Amino acid sequence: MEKTATERITIPPHAREAEAFSRTRSKPQDQPATASFVLLTIYVAMIFIRPQEWMPSMMGWPIIPVLLLSAFLSWLISANKALDAPQFYLLGALMLFAPLTVVMAGDGISASIETIVQLAPRYLTFLLIAATALSRKRQHAMMWLMVGGAVLMSAHGIQQKLTGTGWTGEVPILGRMRYIGIFNDPNDVGLSLVMALPMAMHLMRSNRHFIIKLFLLICVGIILWGIKLTDSRGTILALGAILGIYSWRRYGIFRTLIMGLMVAPALFFLSSRLNTISPGEESAHGRVDAWYEGIQMLTDNPVFGVGFGLFGDHNLLTAHNSYILVLAEMGIPGYFLWFSFFGSCIMLMYLLQKPRTKIKPTWQILTENRQQGRMGGLEFAADEELPVKDDLAPEDRDLARVLFLSFVGCATASFFLSRSYSMQLILLCGMAVAHYQGTRLRNPREKAYSFFKHLWFWAFTSGASVIFLYFTVHVLLSFA
Repeated sequence: MEKTATERITIPPHAREAEAFSRTRSKPQDQPATASFVLLTIYVAMIFIRPQEWMPSMMGWPIIPVLLLSAFLSWLISANKALDAPQFYLLGALMLFAPLTVVMAGDGISASIETIVQLAPRYLTFLLIAATALSRKRQHAMMWLMVGGAVLMSAHGIQQKLTGTGWTGEVPILGRMRYIGIFNDPNDVGLSLVMALPMAMHLMRSNRHFIIKLFLLICVGIILWGIKLTDSRGTILALGAILGIYSWRRYGIFRTLIMGLMVAPALFFLSSRLNTISPGEESAHGRVDAWYEGIQMLTDNPVFGVGFGLFGDHNLLTAHNSYILVLAEMGIPGYFLWFSFFGSCIMLMYLLQKPRTKIKPTWQILTENRQQGRMGGLEFAADEELPVKDDLAPEDRDLARVLFLSFVGCATASFFLSRSYSMQLILLCGMAVAHYQGTRLRNPREKAYSFFKHLWFWAFTSGASVIFLYFTVHVLLSFA
């Protein structure tokens, strides 16, 4: 019996490999350690709710450390550990360098052990998020937690505004709302709110259900009200930076400038203190003086700084600048590790937004080969001869764009706050690395980011930032 055309086609090894590769891609392994992730979500929720600090029946309970340790132990015994990102090792090196600076400052071994105990929860939090929240579904779950925490703190602040005190018993400070625990400062609350705002907008835009969209729209309004109640100038500037970057990339520089002139009055409405920004203003002058002292600490101790957490031992005020704080406390090497870790997380989200060149589909290659008379096994071109396939789904690009905007807000606010190792920063960096790892699992052709190949870039960038900080401080001092 004569064979059909389909039966006459000999599928070469290249095609079989491509088919197997396609089947592998259809079921990405981007949801490891399910039990650990469930415990992690409860842990993150407790970071924001903090019932052990305001509920009488739970006062003093070690809820947060127990949940963190349980999630970590669960992750340790799980399979398929995702640790394919340089940020794991950068942050690990930073966490080891920090206690060394304390020893070199003369505070002894016991103080360095206290430093390790203080920083260990930060690293474990980053590790668990970055190694488990790989799928888009889990990324959305983390975003819901961040938005929920922002709404919770905003509602608490609204209650403070209307009644004078929140349900935790906390009261405003100088008319500015605040929460409890690590969010007791209005600036910390503002940082959380401005980072969660792009996530709330993304969840609202990507959801198809009208009720949920309406609910998220209300959440956005509550968060904006909360930002106003913090009356934090750094938070308002961070919000302006987010809006500016979003508009610039979407509408171009000219339209952004026009819209900026229209939006500027609304930013002044959100903060009554924004119009007081001046090097000569008392609060700003104190910050510039603290920046200058931080630069002097770096000059006196360029390698190890004055020691992690010891800035306050050398100056009455905190640095009020996350970048200068790291420079002063951990010197140039510590700053390089911190800047590279933070910056490379942002870089990953930037690179995932870049367009890829599309490859011809298999059916088109087969057709062209047949037309060209290459019927002997229907030869395939070698992979390296073909353009890189655009495997990246629009959803992955959208998530990268949202996290990038949150980073813009975080980086801007950090310029005016001493929050170099804040939990908000750790949560965001963990989500970024998790999304990078998950995207690579779903798209095996996506190239890995090699830190050592970009080592000179980060050395130059961190060095340039130090020079920028140095001259900025001296210029501001000349106007003070």
